[in-house]
Amino acid sequence: MAALLINRYIENSEVSKVSKEQLTRLEERTIALAGIFQNCHQVQQLASKGRVDPYYMDIAVQAILNTNPDNSLSIFQGISGIRDGLGLISQQLGHANTPRDMDLTRYSISVLFLANKLLKDKVMLKKLSSGIEKAQGQVAHFGHDHTNIYASLGGLYADTISQLQPRIMVSGESEILNNSDNANKIRTLLLASIRSAVLWQQLGGSRWQLLLKRKKIVATAKQLAITNSH
Repeated sequence: MAALLINRYIENSEVSKVSKEQLTRLEERTIALAGIFQNCHQVQQLASKGRVDPYYMDIAVQAILNTNPDNSLSIFQGISGIRDGLGLISQQLGHANTPRDMDLTRYSISVLFLANKLLKDKVMLKKLSSGIEKAQGQVAHFGHDHTNIYASLGGLYADTISQLQPRIMVSGESEILNNSDNANKIRTLLLASIRSAVLWQQLGGSRWQLLLKRKKIVATAKQLAITNSH
């Protein structure tokens, strides 16, 4: 079974299999982009402040391990699981007068670049698939929120994505970053970011999409959050 939905996309090239019928392609891309921003934002919070939202941490783990979702939205357990990311789209891509978080921009661009390189590396894709299947088995024993799961997924990131160049350099407090539990959570969040970036690209997302359809993406993010607020 393909992991991260990556291999499945490559083998079948049928994005419609994970697309919710009620969602447009632009809505699908917006949800994927929100996943990138949301996970990168949690990386920032953990690296600089030593804390991470447990809800979004759980969503990140489930997104990685959910290799057979009903649709793209179910990857994030519904709109509630991607709400922070939808808000970040407005912040990062919205009105020119809105302050941008440059570190968040840097992380997100790096994630998109590495996801593109990953899709061209069949050996690494296979290694990711095997590692995620192993983590799925561990979850059955430990649950999602367990140090062993973060260690497994963090180690998988270190053995795969972290080997691609240029590596993502996380800024933060050295005392926090040197803590092994924190480091594993950060790598897990980065792996979840890569998962969202692959989804974005396989749904037709690209650098040109961000440049030419920026306003439409922001409007779509706002509409998704409003429409699904109850």
